[in-house]
Amino acid sequence: MPGEFGFKEKLIHKVSEFWPVDEALQKRAEWFIDNSDFEKYFKEGGQYLDVGAGKGHIVQRVLADMEKLGTSLKAYYGIDVADKPLKKVQKRESARLQKVSKEGMGKNPMGFSFATAEDLPFQDGSLDGVSYIFSIHHMDKNKLNKVMQESKRVLKKDGYIFIAEDLVDAEKQKKITEKRDRQLNWESKDAEHNYKSDQEWGEYFDGMGFDVVERDFFESETKKGPIPHGFYVLRLKKEMNK
Repeated sequence: MPGEFGFKEKLIHKVSEFWPVDEALQKRAEWFIDNSDFEKYFKEGGQYLDVGAGKGHIVQRVLADMEKLGTSLKAYYGIDVADKPLKKVQKRESARLQKVSKEGMGKNPMGFSFATAEDLPFQDGSLDGVSYIFSIHHMDKNKLNKVMQESKRVLKKDGYIFIAEDLVDAEKQKKITEKRDRQLNWESKDAEHNYKSDQEWGEYFDGMGFDVVERDFFESETKKGPIPHGFYVLRLKKEMNK
């Protein structure tokens, strides 16, 4: 365990177990999945990983959705360094698994583990997809480069990387986005954020050896104006796949 699940994180986690917070997080997960439509890339029996899975709402919703669609996944794992799935989320997933296979009463039905993005606990070429949902802007350039290389290692040749990020084109927009980010994540004023514009993300992905298969845009409404988001589906360039 990376050891970043400290007193503050435990307090936030305990508060999040209350119904209003859990419901709000469920709605945010639904909002993201509906806007990104990334479930269409998941395949029957596939194995996927969500890096920075937080309290687990997106992962659990995807697992439930894919089952309803008749395209059950083998797994959609989650890792984080400073958070873990809520008990409520674990119970929902355990109940789903019981209906499907009479299993799921274990202590970790969602296959979650504490781990870092730079050292993923998975074998080479073992995953059909890796998702980073509003998580990589917390990484500086050097760390992000290592993370993207590690994603390449665990990804199958035909696998996908899914990235959702806030898009920032101007300093004023950055301040609005950063303030909302700190509020949502209960972050300190010293927490770093590595925002980019759509063009900058495109150039970065290209430089790291990825083709952008799909890019979509949507917004979050705030009192000070909308915050634009980008969703990117990446695949290794053909020359990198040989």
